[in-house]
Amino acid sequence: LSLALLTSTSALATEAKLPAPITALQQQGFELKGEFIGPGDLAGYVMQFQGQGTTVFLTPDKQHAIMGNLVDASGKNLSDAQVEKWVYAPMAKEMWQKLEKNHWIAAGKADAPQIVYAFADPYCPYCTQFWQNAQPWLNSGKVQLRVLMVGMLRPDSGQKAAAIMMADDPAKTLAEYESSKGKLALKIPTTIKPEITKALEDNLALMDELGGTATPSIYYLNKDGRLQQHQGLPDEETMKTIM
Repeated sequence: LSLALLTSTSALATEAKLPAPITALQQQGFELKGEFIGPGDLAGYVMQFQGQGTTVFLTPDKQHAIMGNLVDASGKNLSDAQVEKWVYAPMAKEMWQKLEKNHWIAAGKADAPQIVYAFADPYCPYCTQFWQNAQPWLNSGKVQLRVLMVGMLRPDSGQKAAAIMMADDPAKTLAEYESSKGKLALKIPTTIKPEITKALEDNLALMDELGGTATPSIYYLNKDGRLQQHQGLPDEETMKTIM
């Protein structure tokens, strides 16, 4: 009990140390992600609201705060690095781990240096075109494409997605289906396995969490390790960037 009281007291003491403007922002829904000291010993805070990061700077009297970017004499944005460190880098890592743990079907070599995730519906012609456009990169061994099946475009989308996922060789079946431009007759299961139903639900929920609104919804890491998103069929230049 004494230990619990001590921990509780310490937590309250730590919370009480936050300046009033920062506490006020927390009450408005901003999450405190990190603290840093800026030029001139300026107290800086990194906060997140609805997936967006920003910096907040405390005035010397600690009773006021200024929200926005800090720039130096040359106009360089000094806030970007802090927001990247405390908000976007951890967010990218978390979302990437969620993509890794969900149910996907791989195409391309497992040791490919670039991994690309794509949410796809069996009835989506743009998904089929994206698949075909990706083939040169997959065949070269430079990219592994991981397809997360979802059922959203038609009432029986989920059944078709389940047919691919429950096939003896899902990767082969998906490749044949996309190569046929969706004309391959799939063996629709009379009963969808509970784990496949859950996988489809999880994929759709993750797509929504990542902000995906259309198929294909494509996700990859850029050269700086930051999560990137593209909605719909990429044009030629965007395709090169993704791959």
